[in-house]
Amino acid sequence: MFAWLRNVYESWIDYPKQPGDLLGGRYHILSLLGMGSYGLTYLCLDKHNGQEVAVKLPRPSKRAKGVQLLQREADIMRQMEHPHIPRLLESVEHRNGMYLVMEYISGMTLEELIFEQGRSFTEQECIVYTLELMERVLHVHERGYIHRDIRIPNVIHREGKPYLIDFGLALAMGEQQEDVFTESMLEKRAPERQDVAIYSDLYDVGHLMLFMLYSSYEPQPDQPPGSWQEELKLSPPVRHLLERLFQIGPRYEHSRQFMLELEKALVQQEG
Repeated sequence: MFAWLRNVYESWIDYPKQPGDLLGGRYHILSLLGMGSYGLTYLCLDKHNGQEVAVKLPRPSKRAKGVQLLQREADIMRQMEHPHIPRLLESVEHRNGMYLVMEYISGMTLEELIFEQGRSFTEQECIVYTLELMERVLHVHERGYIHRDIRIPNVIHREGKPYLIDFGLALAMGEQQEDVFTESMLEKRAPERQDVAIYSDLYDVGHLMLFMLYSSYEPQPDQPPGSWQEELKLSPPVRHLLERLFQIGPRYEHSRQFMLELEKALVQQEG
């Protein structure tokens, strides 16, 4: 009974703000962009300059922990400085908490592109797109962080290029997640994703690649469901890449190591 009451209370207190509401006397809410483990992100209009921005607030139910994690996300974003990663414009602390103002990247998520627009990727297109995305991921790793949430809703497709967003679960390499996140704030993650290490991000990239590869998959009549190895007709280099990403074979310890093998697979595709 207590757990049910707590869920009801949190749902009530975390109810999103409405379009037309004003944040900080400056940001007019246009719509809700997303609800995460500890934050709510809104598309807003900055009335000072007329620009659209993304504004993230902590969930009220998370209290001080939500503010702490938002401060942490701001510290990480300040260190990114990449043209295909949203810029942190400002972080504002006030009596009742804080909020982050970020560059708004317009476009569709990779999830929307595949499932709503019906975009399909060939194996070669998947390799090219993954190489571009990995350039952003490598940038994050070279600054000493693991993103920990590389999923198709967190990749924005804009003018043919992937943008990596949402650093809400990011941690410094080697950091223990329990130092920052409580179990209730994290989804149940496969053991391969639990370590705060490069190969955990690459494990996520493997799943992202599968979504792209399955976008052009056409099951045969009366074909029983099987594993991706059974269903997808992949070239040996791409199958090898995925097996290493999923740690079926020796895992990748470095992003560049994976990218080099991706480039070799692309050369073979083009040759």
